[in-house]
Amino acid sequence: MPQAFLPSALSSPSLQVTLEPDAESGREIIRILVIGPAHGVERIVHELFRLGFAEVREWSKPQPTGRVNEIMRVLTRYVLAE
Repeated sequence: MPQAFLPSALSSPSLQVTLEPDAESGREIIRILVIGPAHGVERIVHELFRLGFAEVREWSKPQPTGRVNEIMRVLTRYVLAE
């Protein structure tokens, strides 16, 4: 349910290491990973944009995974804590 997500407050998203919920604002951090060959990852990111799920700029820059011909991109979203 995409409407349950709150827009990211980041102006230029990047990988984050925060593991704790954002208790002060009542939000929890959710990360969505796409991992695979660069062309496949980019295709998924653009397809999710086409479907209205996330802007391409909201995803992190491609990051190496340590495996040959494999990258990952991360989308950080916030949901209201229950």
